[in-house]
Amino acid sequence: MAKKKKQEGSGQPAEAAPENLPPGVKLVYTLRGHTDFIGRIAWSPDGRMLASPSYDKTIRLWDAETGECLRTLEGHKAFVWSVAFDPAGRTLASGSDDKTVKVWEAASGQWLRTLQGHKGSVSSVAFDPAGRTLASGSYDDTVKVWDAPSGRWLRNLEGHRGAVLSIAFDPAGRTLASGSDDKTVKLWEAASGRLLHTLEGHQHIVLGVAFDAAGRTLATGSYDNTVRLWEPASGRLLRTLEGHTSSATSVAFLSDGRLVASKGEDDTIRLWSSETGACLAIIPERASGYWSPGLAFHPRLPLLATVGSDPGTPEDERDCVIHIWELDLAVLLGQPAAPTVTYTSAKVVLVGDTGVGKSGLGSVLAGQPFEQTASTHGRRVWQFDLREEALASGERQLRETLLWDLAGQPGYRLVHQLNIDQATLALC
Repeated sequence: MAKKKKQEGSGQPAEAAPENLPPGVKLVYTLRGHTDFIGRIAWSPDGRMLASPSYDKTIRLWDAETGECLRTLEGHKAFVWSVAFDPAGRTLASGSDDKTVKVWEAASGQWLRTLQGHKGSVSSVAFDPAGRTLASGSYDDTVKVWDAPSGRWLRNLEGHRGAVLSIAFDPAGRTLASGSDDKTVKLWEAASGRLLHTLEGHQHIVLGVAFDAAGRTLATGSYDNTVRLWEPASGRLLRTLEGHTSSATSVAFLSDGRLVASKGEDDTIRLWSSETGACLAIIPERASGYWSPGLAFHPRLPLLATVGSDPGTPEDERDCVIHIWELDLAVLLGQPAAPTVTYTSAKVVLVGDTGVGKSGLGSVLAGQPFEQTASTHGRRVWQFDLREEALASGERQLRETLLWDLAGQPGYRLVHQLNIDQATLALC
């Protein structure tokens, strides 16, 4: 990426605010100073500072009240992906493409220690809520857990088959979530590193993970353009939020859990109702197309910080500023949501020996004329039923039933067992 002309760090009122902001959203500050695109930002626990890592190899600490840059942290030898404050707000951890984690004193910006051991770029860092451990996710497919006070390595969490791109602790500190290039999210027991659940369903890379304040919901964002909400205790998918027309790169929960925010490469930030999944507002925010630029809610106030661009910024200079948005929750949560229709599907599987007539039966069940077919190793899928139902919550749900015909030859049975996963009904 081309380097930009260096600017002094400053926060300016939003004279360049985007047009057509949704009701209940106001741009209050634009923070300028980084000379290249910005990664995953983080508020201090008291909400007085905002930290921003950047491709310019620096980390900036901003005064959240004035928007002024307090200090610039230098020391990484490559671009910095992610930052995280410890729960007391005394130290700041940063993960970099130089394969290290650095720990800094937040008040002074003094470097304290460097944690080495990853064999790939460190994409994400997170402290547990007690401040005893620090976790780091990496392109080497692992999560490393460190003793936070000393920097001593404790354990590796291994099991992903691709780069670990995002991590987050639940509010109780019992569970660590990791999102990966392998399209899955893994939930680990934080104390032991034991794998609890593997969440499957995203069709592409998982870029962002975030727990709500109660720890009852996990949000994930993906290259498949969706945001998904999960129940961490069971690993059950609660709902899929669709609306982004390109990758959902970052997700975050409002401090009270009522809103989920997602940043997309489609030049939008979307605010969703956690309860209903309805999209309550779409904020225009020009994006660079890089996956890491983030967003973060203030720990107490209805303020949302997002990495973005001024209107009219050329594509190769985007994601170099931070916007601070003030949200009027009464307006956002009180307005009638746009009508939405959710979708769910059921899989019915036909299994049996070859040549017994499964394909002919499936064709008739799907409302098509009977057709005699030759035995084949392949599978066929029909739409058995499609209907829209009104739910007790007032939402409408599109329900689709799919009928799967699996090959019966002995040589293919093991392969087709993979398609029985999540079947609602099997006809033998």
